Amino acid sequence: MDLQQAVDQFHVALRHCDNIVEVHRDHGGPGRGRRPMEASLNRAVVVLAVAAWQAAVEDMTTAILDTARPSGPAPIDIARYDAAVGLTRRAIRDFATPNARNTRRLMDSAGFDPQSHWTFTTAGGRGKPNVVWTPTMVEARLDEWLRVRHALAHGHDVLPAVDALLTVRRKKTKGAPWLELEDAEQCVAFFNRLVRITAGAVAVHLGIAVKYPRP
Repeated sequence: MDLQQAVDQFHVALRHCDNIVEVHRDHGGPGRGRRPMEASLNRAVVVLAVAAWQAAVEDMTTAILDTARPSGPAPIDIARYDAAVGLTRRAIRDFATPNARNTRRLMDSAGFDPQSHWTFTTAGGRGKPNVVWTPTMVEARLDEWLRVRHALAHGHDVLPAVDALLTVRRKKTKGAPWLELEDAEQCVAFFNRLVRITAGAVAVHLGIAVKYPRP
C-alpha cells in the first residue's frame, strides 16, 4: 500500500456518497418538508462517509509502514522492521471506531500524529467571516459525526443533539434532531477535507509527493 493508492481508494469510496446525493436530488419533488424515504438516503451517505474515513485512516497508516519498510540488502533488517511494527499492523486490522482519539493513537503508533495538521478555513456564509478550524474543533466535529454514525448504524430513531447537525446549529427543532441532505453533503465535505490535509501531511512526513484526486 502506498499513499497515492490510499487517497485514490478514498476517492472511489466517496463517489458512492456522491451518487446517493445525486439520486436524492433527482428524486426530490417540488414540495417542501421532510420525506421519510429520502431521509434514509441521508443516513446512508453519513454511514458510507464515516466508513470511507475509517478505511482511509487504515490505508494511510499502512502506507506509512510500507513506505518506511527497508528493501534490503540484509534480510535481517527487514525482519527486524516487520517485528517492530507488528503491533501496529495488528492495531490496523482491529481498528473499529475511527474517532479522534483512536485515529491519533493508531497513526501515532506508526510514528505520525496528524492532530497538529488538522486545521483549515471554511467560508462563513451569509455575510459572515471565514471560520478557522483549529485541531480541537476538528476533533470535536469528527467525534460528533462518529456519534451520529453510531446512532444510525444501530437503528436509533433519536439522533444525538450535536452541532454537526443543522437542526441543532440553527435551532430548527425543540425535539429530536434529524438529518437533512445538507447534513449529508457537509459530512462528505468534512471527511474529504480531513483526508486531504492528513494525506498531505503524511506525504511531507514521508518525503514523497501525492496527488489528491478530489477538490
